[in-house]
Amino acid sequence: MTKSESKSHGQQHHTRGWSLEGQVALVTGASGGLGRAISSELRERGADVYGAGIASEGVFHADLATPSGNRDIVNYVLAAAGRLDILVLNAGCQFVAPIDQFPDVEWVRLRSVMLDGPFFAMKAAWSALTRLPGGRVVVTASTASFGGAAGKAAYTAAKHGVIGLVRVAALEGAAHGLTVNAVAPGWMDTRMMRAQLEVQATTMGVSTNEAVARFGAAQQVKRFVDVREVAAVVGFLASPCASGINGECVTIDLGASAR
Repeated sequence: MTKSESKSHGQQHHTRGWSLEGQVALVTGASGGLGRAISSELRERGADVYGAGIASEGVFHADLATPSGNRDIVNYVLAAAGRLDILVLNAGCQFVAPIDQFPDVEWVRLRSVMLDGPFFAMKAAWSALTRLPGGRVVVTASTASFGGAAGKAAYTAAKHGVIGLVRVAALEGAAHGLTVNAVAPGWMDTRMMRAQLEVQATTMGVSTNEAVARFGAAQQVKRFVDVREVAAVVGFLASPCASGINGECVTIDLGASAR
């Protein structure tokens, strides 16, 4: 093999490993900032992407906290595309309050969306994802999956729990050639983050934008994680290149957790 032929062969191999051509993906929480970035990343890699959410245009509307809602969206994708290869479980929500003031309904809502929902989605999609080797599941966890945060009992508990679910699913899926992994983003400038900082902005007597700017300046590298940085990791984990990675959680926090 000549040097040029070897280079060409290497490029083709890399492209095959990077590409999701012919794959069908379902992304939950697809209407949020991170969900849109993930959907775009998977499409750039060649996947046929279906999005699910609650009330935005361009996505399948389903209650992703319930067994029936997850069955509905999986059945919709299977009916439309005939297969499902990649499941990205990204739906999330937040509520902040001390434990003694935390509304019961909010505890149930957050747990249902971010822990029950991924379980129901995996269960509904399992037979499709394990039909052939190469299926992929990627779940959005959080840096809160590894530590505590005052006022975020439900969010933190759900994000801890989903790591356990990922590890069990990885063990059960391994024999079928299915990999199940998670990503743990640090602070991203999204609607959910800004909603959390609105309260702090009021306390500080500044605008939400000013609170966001101050919070960003306080980060380890003076900025937030870009949703595209997280989406790129999701795209990698969904690709053939990541076939050896299973049951892992990749932290994307600009080094904050290294402290």
